[in-house]
Amino acid sequence: MNTHPRRTDRRRSRAVVGAALTAALAVGTPVVAETAAHAAGTGAAGAAVTESSLTDPSSAGVGPSLNTTFVTHDGAHLQLDGKTFRFSGTNAYWLALDENVPPGTVDYPTFFRIRDAIDTAKDLGATVIRSHMLVSTGNAKSLLPSEDAGWNDDAWATIDYAIAYAGSKGIRLVLPLTDNWAYYHGGLRDFARTYGLCESSSADCPQFYSDPRIVADFQDYVRTALDHVNPYTGLALKDDPTVLGWELGNELEGMTPSWIETISSQLKDEAPRQLVVAGRRFDIDPDTLAASKVDVVDVHYYSPTVAKVTADAKTITDAGKAYIAGEYDSNAAGTVLPALASDSNVTGMLSWSLFPHDDTTGFVQHDDGFQIHYPGDDAKMRANVAAQQDYARSLGTTVTPTITRAPLVTSVTSDYGLHRLAWRGATGATGYLVQRQAGASWTTLTADPVGDAAWLDTATQGAATYRVVPVAADGTHGPASDPVSVGEGEQLAVDAVGSLTPLAAHQGLAVHPLGEDAVVVPTSTDGGTATWSAPGLRSAELSVAADATPALTVQAGSSGGTWTTLTARVTAAGDGRWTVTADAPAGSDRLRVTWPSGAAATYTGLTRVALRATPDEAVLADPLDDLSLTSAHTATVGTDTGNATLFGGDTGRATRTSAGAGSAEWTVSSSDAPQGLTGFDATAYYWPDQAAEPLAFAVSDDGTTWRDVTPAVAVTPGTVGGSWTKDAYTVRGLSGVRHVRVTWPDGSTPEWVQQLGDLRLLASAADGVAAPGPVTIKAPADGAADVRGVPALTWKPAARTAVYRVTLSRHADLRDPVATTETSGTSFTPSVALDESARYYWQVTAVNGAGTTTSKVVSFTTATRPTTPTTADDFESYSTDAAVAAAYVRNTGGGAIAPTLTPSGAGSGHGDALRLTYDLGSPGYAGVTRTFSTAQDWWGYDGLSLWLDRSKLGAGQSLSVQIVANGAYYEATLATKGPAAAGVVTVPFDAFAPPSWASGEGPLDLTSVTQLSFYLGGSGTGVLDVDDVRAVRTTPTTGTAGSVVLALAVPPVVRSGDRAEVVAQVLGLRGTATGTVTVRDEDGVPMGTAALAKGRAIVRITAPPTPGTVRLSLDYAGDRTYAPAHGSAWLYVLKGAKR
Repeated sequence: MNTHPRRTDRRRSRAVVGAALTAALAVGTPVVAETAAHAAGTGAAGAAVTESSLTDPSSAGVGPSLNTTFVTHDGAHLQLDGKTFRFSGTNAYWLALDENVPPGTVDYPTFFRIRDAIDTAKDLGATVIRSHMLVSTGNAKSLLPSEDAGWNDDAWATIDYAIAYAGSKGIRLVLPLTDNWAYYHGGLRDFARTYGLCESSSADCPQFYSDPRIVADFQDYVRTALDHVNPYTGLALKDDPTVLGWELGNELEGMTPSWIETISSQLKDEAPRQLVVAGRRFDIDPDTLAASKVDVVDVHYYSPTVAKVTADAKTITDAGKAYIAGEYDSNAAGTVLPALASDSNVTGMLSWSLFPHDDTTGFVQHDDGFQIHYPGDDAKMRANVAAQQDYARSLGTTVTPTITRAPLVTSVTSDYGLHRLAWRGATGATGYLVQRQAGASWTTLTADPVGDAAWLDTATQGAATYRVVPVAADGTHGPASDPVSVGEGEQLAVDAVGSLTPLAAHQGLAVHPLGEDAVVVPTSTDGGTATWSAPGLRSAELSVAADATPALTVQAGSSGGTWTTLTARVTAAGDGRWTVTADAPAGSDRLRVTWPSGAAATYTGLTRVALRATPDEAVLADPLDDLSLTSAHTATVGTDTGNATLFGGDTGRATRTSAGAGSAEWTVSSSDAPQGLTGFDATAYYWPDQAAEPLAFAVSDDGTTWRDVTPAVAVTPGTVGGSWTKDAYTVRGLSGVRHVRVTWPDGSTPEWVQQLGDLRLLASAADGVAAPGPVTIKAPADGAADVRGVPALTWKPAARTAVYRVTLSRHADLRDPVATTETSGTSFTPSVALDESARYYWQVTAVNGAGTTTSKVVSFTTATRPTTPTTADDFESYSTDAAVAAAYVRNTGGGAIAPTLTPSGAGSGHGDALRLTYDLGSPGYAGVTRTFSTAQDWWGYDGLSLWLDRSKLGAGQSLSVQIVANGAYYEATLATKGPAAAGVVTVPFDAFAPPSWASGEGPLDLTSVTQLSFYLGGSGTGVLDVDDVRAVRTTPTTGTAGSVVLALAVPPVVRSGDRAEVVAQVLGLRGTATGTVTVRDEDGVPMGTAALAKGRAIVRITAPPTPGTVRLSLDYAGDRTYAPAHGSAWLYVLKGAKR
């Protein structure tokens, strides 16, 4: 995909064995740890330690491979051990080199994430994973950074581990060798740039396939990869059955027959027992069908259809190749997989794409809309995960999801006297129970299992001991996390040292797998250092693997200060494991660990660091959704609330709104911070293409005299392809400060290139926690009227708040609430439908460990729903075909489709209609989109009414209507496939749902509709006419009167196919009815629609083909006076037609 528009040892106990030993240790950064008395629980499953074993592959805990024979190609199918081999699979492109943690940072994935992903793939029923791990060129952490730099042996570590671990689970791999796209891990242009060619990342690179020098270099790259010996398996990659096949490249668009022959011949000669796979981005590359040495042809689908997959599979198998869908949109799993299980031409279906648990909390996130987490982030993802499991079972794979490891509590933070827990997830878990120790027993605090997100304990203040218990899909419990204890006001952070990237500093170290642990070891006998940042550091606990008493130096430091060597307590824990604890002096905010030089350095490894701290607390946290919390700001400073996805989800930032310098100030009172501010944190974003000057910071005691401060800065680069860089600013060591000012420099153009994301002002926690500050409601304001839709309930941040509780009710005393929530944010949009013309009451309560502060109860009144239809498009405003084609823009990813004007078939007075003439082609779909110049408001309507002529649709072709409402995509597919008779169709808005490829959409909000699209699906060609697209009411309006529909078919007896009329009269007691009447056949398919004139409508229909008595149903849509109503008419149809 082009993702630019991835022998465990038994659990050791933590029982202390042996006498305490004292050693001098040096500590560097703030990590919160628990001493033995506090039961930090920093132990983990890991191998026993013997001399020289820390970096030896045998200590990695990777079991023997279950893949002992090779998959072979037999004509149209694959075989394994003499049986046809079909599989469900997935993609994990990032297994060797990742760009998601943290977002935009290219780094090696941790061994935990690799294990978690492969184990999760097995839980999905996958027996094959496709990964870009051998696409590794052109960057400093790749296998081949450049031709001049030569090979980077460090980059093999994750590749070797992933291949070995996959083999130990019986999973096989498809490995592309390069990439058509200039993605972070490299691609084909890297080979051409050695010769000054293909410098553009977006232009094609035909020289890769034709220049003999480049082809030879690529062959050398392939040969080196094939010959590489995996230290975990002892096998060259070309001799490992775990590698099912080598793919010539990912989505190669420019392959030539001679190039395919050259590379596939090399693979057959040098790796004859492994398969050759080839494919392009979309559709079938005909050259791969003709290539004699290609075994498997790979096709990619976004999104797939059963018809397209089935047709492609037949084409490929007819050519004597095996077929795989190397990538398909995982959101469509539930739609396409059930029908493909019985198609023997379909060898493999590999979803895009799987992501594991994060190392600290939750899951690794990716932004392409196709990510898979187990068991699923929402109902849609859970259904698609289940569909993949069911598909695997249908192919004969045993799927038994298992919790394979315990969770790890990674932090317990103090949120104004309340404890917030975060944990690294347990592979195979579907939820978690949080428990607190009560004497010798454990009390479950969560009524139901919770997800992987950090969890706040609102019931406990003071010291506490916690553990987290994973829950499987069948309700059984897996192994609990190690217990963690915290005192009142303490915070605990646990680093499982899976990566060196989060450290404040490090030198001379590397990370290796050690059973379920990771272990940090010096790369040479020169020793090394590791430093953590931990504001308010009080103590540290280190878990060490060594064959003798560890000779480490532990030091504590403060910003701008010196290092203090700590007296550490060393306790033997058995099997070559040791626990080292040390207390830090007041004012420490860093911990440093130093390995001395000498032979013993490489025999001593660090497996976990736990840091205990009492950091300062935020007395003012401004998310900068607006400027209401500032004490002053210049006229040139405002807020930007757009494009949140470009800022990691930050929905509001302060920025300059015009040229020139700007500034904003914040002030804290003596009641909020009796001793003044001790520091602050801020987040800023910079647009990298503009070389924007940084923001400047100043502080003041009295608001008059200011002094500049220079914060420490941690920079997160933008994602590949250009994006905002993120700077995290930290200032500590302030005293007596009550004012903070941020200044935007003069001269920076354009003015938006620096944006301030948030600001947190800190004060000493020693002052104790007071109840939260006042809660001020923002919107809807008290007494607001005519509120349309479901409003976002918003309020200003209250000082010292850990969580907000929100209640929405129809009653002033808030009884029988219609919606409640707990949130750490300052807004809440209820997922409920609100009554029209109704008064609602709501209130926000701020909560912390010292108590609660409640806002006043405020109210708003919802608007009355409209009754008169609103026209989205009647196609009367377009004077030419060119005009309508300019308005309805083709989706170029689909088949050909041409919008033109045509006389409307809806009847006289309807003018023109939109005609869509299309060829669905190989994509299997075609569509057009109109973007409204001004957003339309469809709130209060029940559905979308359209006059459609689908009589010229091809057999089985479908029509979907898609809208964009408040920035989110929704679509509905009409149940009746083509061809179908002309008439009015009303699509209920309840039928609209996010399309399979969309993610993150909430309830449909029709107050701002910005796009309208029509999509045809299936195969072949056709013509669709559309007219009179309107948002309409189909439910009664409060106070409307009842009505009666009388109808008569004229003539009452007709032959099939002849024309007839249905005369309808709508009667009521409040005058003449208006609106429309629709006639439907016995299947509910519209046959025709007509407007009422003086309460009467004549609907012209075509008699149905089936002879006999036919009951026609009539639907009256209603108007301001009358509610919708229904009636019937009878028609007798004779067989055949006389001519």
